[in-house]
Amino acid sequence: MSHGTLWKRLVRGTVWSWFAERHRAAFPADLEATVMDLESRDRLHAKQGRSTARVVFHAPSGPLPVYLKRHYQLPWPARLGALIHPNGKHTPAAAEWAHLERVRALGIAVPEVVAAGEQIGPWGTLKSFLMIAELTGCLALNEAMPDLVAAHTPARLAAWKRSVIAEMARIVATLHGANVFHKDLYLCHFFVAMEPAPDPLPSLTLIDLHRTQEHRLWPDRWRWKDLGQLLFSTRGVPGINDRDVMRFWVLYRRRLKLRRPGWQARMIRIKAERYFSHNNS
Repeated sequence: MSHGTLWKRLVRGTVWSWFAERHRAAFPADLEATVMDLESRDRLHAKQGRSTARVVFHAPSGPLPVYLKRHYQLPWPARLGALIHPNGKHTPAAAEWAHLERVRALGIAVPEVVAAGEQIGPWGTLKSFLMIAELTGCLALNEAMPDLVAAHTPARLAAWKRSVIAEMARIVATLHGANVFHKDLYLCHFFVAMEPAPDPLPSLTLIDLHRTQEHRLWPDRWRWKDLGQLLFSTRGVPGINDRDVMRFWVLYRRRLKLRRPGWQARMIRIKAERYFSHNNS
């Protein structure tokens, strides 16, 4: 790279964006220029230089509800890296897009990305956005369970849970078998279709992969973190009992042919207790 090119990038900055062609008609013509300034209070969550909000675009074919994730501030190392290597994925939005496609390639259902982009510079600024299609008619498992408990007989609920647990074990074992770790693996990040009525053989969608990373060195550490988070998040959820937890663990470790499962289970429980203690401190 020439010094002139680097200086030009530093002073003027560069921008790239991508929009899914099949949703193009739903987006305003000036969206690339205005996306970082769109206002929405719907499901708004903002902190530490980033925000997530629900936005609905309208097209002749009907509404397109999305979750818009935006990042406005990043550490200087990431900014400098973007200036020197502009084609890399330096922003959280671009990185999460890559994570979603990596996990999708493993045969795991993840939300559809409908748009993404980065602004690199001028003068070291680094902003990004990611739009993910809303999972219409779906609920997070921890939110779905109370309704399912109330709506179904114990026998039907038990059969449905067995199917869900088998699919969760497949998803998590597939991730971990590829040395890919979610790092935010709470029950609320597994979504299940509720409309129409939940299928006896439900499919699950895994969301929020912004922290996902591959770890080939000492993968057990990250296994304990993922499964400790998942175990912690089942506490107090109606309809989930110790038998369900044990069924997941048996299916998971069988899929991976996990060595020393008793010791692994103890480490996972220790992690879960730490999350519980931290949450209640």
